[in-house]
Amino acid sequence: MRFLLIILLFLSGIIAGTAQPCPNYGDATVPDKKDLNINKNQSVTVKSSRKPEMLPLKNLLPSVQRSDKGIYMTGAYVVTEGILVRFEEQEGESCNCEQATKKKKDGDVHMYIGTKANAPIKECIVVELTPAYKKKHPAYANSLVKNAKVRITGFLLYDFIHEKDAFTTCKSCSGIWRKTCWEIHPITKIELL
Repeated sequence: MRFLLIILLFLSGIIAGTAQPCPNYGDATVPDKKDLNINKNQSVTVKSSRKPEMLPLKNLLPSVQRSDKGIYMTGAYVVTEGILVRFEEQEGESCNCEQATKKKKDGDVHMYIGTKANAPIKECIVVELTPAYKKKHPAYANSLVKNAKVRITGFLLYDFIHEKDAFTTCKSCSGIWRKTCWEIHPITKIELL
């Protein structure tokens, strides 16, 4: 009887553990990654009285290879304009407890914004639609038009996880797939121009 009770408690713990929602810090276990995930998962709702600061895309895409980590402030509310070169649904990542799939479209959407149509993604900034944005704007896919001019509004984020992937911070430069670790993530508004 006691053995059966232990088994039932164990199984109920497993079931209860899988039913819990992903916390705002995702599955991160160290403070800097928890903070990063909290910033990625912040609300996409902004008070109508709050106005974003215009930040020209050319300022976000440096031509010189040097760390740009301290140039901006994570959490700054900005707007920029550029060309939507590419976009893709993402799978699970730390901020969503590795639970998203491309098929279900329940993760982020990476959007690559450049200064010209068909620019290589290594010349682009990454901006991201979050699941919260998708829930608030179910027709979000209508704004995803390849090589369209777009205006992106949202929060600046320095995603240090990608320092090995960015032109500004890479060491060997063999695996660059983005210009900078700076992102607009989460996006609060997309406009086709």
